[in-house]
Amino acid sequence: MKLKLNFLPYFSFIPKKLNTNSIIFKIIKVFFIAILLSNSIYLSFFANIFTQTISPFLAIWGLVLLLKSKNAKQYFWIGFFVGILWFWWIGLSSIYFNLNYLVPIIPLIVGLVYGVLFRLCYLLKFDFLRLCGIFALSYVHPLGFDWLNWGIFSVYGFFDPSFRGVLCIFLMTYFIYEGYISRYYKMAIITALFFIGFQYDEKKAQTLKLDYKLINTQISQEQKFLQENLSINSNALIQDIIRAINEKKELVILPESAFAFDLKNTKYELMLKELSHQITIITGAFNTEKELIYNSTYIFKKGSVYILNKHFLVPFGEEIPFFKDLIKNYFLKNIEEFAKGPVQSQYKLNNQIITNAICYEATKEQNYKNSQIIIALSNNAWFNHSTEYKLQQLLMKFYASKYGVSVYHSVNGKENAVILPKEKLSLKWSEYLNTLFH
Repeated sequence: MKLKLNFLPYFSFIPKKLNTNSIIFKIIKVFFIAILLSNSIYLSFFANIFTQTISPFLAIWGLVLLLKSKNAKQYFWIGFFVGILWFWWIGLSSIYFNLNYLVPIIPLIVGLVYGVLFRLCYLLKFDFLRLCGIFALSYVHPLGFDWLNWGIFSVYGFFDPSFRGVLCIFLMTYFIYEGYISRYYKMAIITALFFIGFQYDEKKAQTLKLDYKLINTQISQEQKFLQENLSINSNALIQDIIRAINEKKELVILPESAFAFDLKNTKYELMLKELSHQITIITGAFNTEKELIYNSTYIFKKGSVYILNKHFLVPFGEEIPFFKDLIKNYFLKNIEEFAKGPVQSQYKLNNQIITNAICYEATKEQNYKNSQIIIALSNNAWFNHSTEYKLQQLLMKFYASKYGVSVYHSVNGKENAVILPKEKLSLKWSEYLNTLFH
């Protein structure tokens, strides 16, 4: 017997005689499904025990409604709106290249890309294969951009933040949708899948053995690289470090490109070396070597400096992956492309091995493998007043939970965070109920 999912009667504000074949209704329907598939990002602004509990089930509802969509156009438009709801903020960076007209165009292009990918999934003949295609989109990375990751569905809720948890979310979706087995078999299978995907334990991560301070700066992108502001901002950072010393901290961590220039052979490098006799300093800055420019992390320790260069570069922000001459001549005339450092850079602090990550790198799964502690530096001012930093955090939480890694994240913009592997939601509910009834 088929389990009917007729949600329309529960929304009293929808007119009873609504024409469900109208274009407006169809747009609302596909947009609603896209919202359900994006709920983790937007509910993260209101994270509490209730929103965390319902988030993965809203995603399952969205996947069920996706499977109920019976033509390629609906798949396309769901993918289109998913692309926009996840990545509408990408166009904001074009403001700082004096390409304001691209702000609405870039999200439309991204939406079209994911609309086409969703439509290709519809071409698979059977519903189960279509769902497998949607699941596989997590492994399709246009230009290496891998932020469409269904793993964020398991960051909240009862499911294990791993391949197992995400797979069970998708399998539960299929059996809720499937209409050719009896209701009781269906309920048994769905219940079994829930407990197979359940989070039974918490991974334990190493934490820093140093007394540290994360510095959060609020320097707008349009002001950050102006020559007249470099000394003012740099002097403010020096004062932040001195305050950390006065607070008896052993380590201070500053954001990506906190010093917005090549630090080598400057008065600030000398000052940081001197201060590093009292505190270990980690900061972002540029690094020029053999006419190549790197986005780098500088580590000042006991009067010495160590430089680690970024490997994973943002397409069209830090590197131009194709049509370089065309794009430089007509669009990004003043862009300075960065060179790539090693794939994974590590160093030691107090006999602990630390993996270095600069912004985009903090969301790369490869950096979580063979890591125990990650110190990440970001400049999120490119995308102020957007959902970018929340999606970044969700990806970091997923990988931190999957591999048992702790992440210490210092940011210009929003927001600093110390990220540890996911705690069991069942324990949170137990504590909440004990507090409620005692």
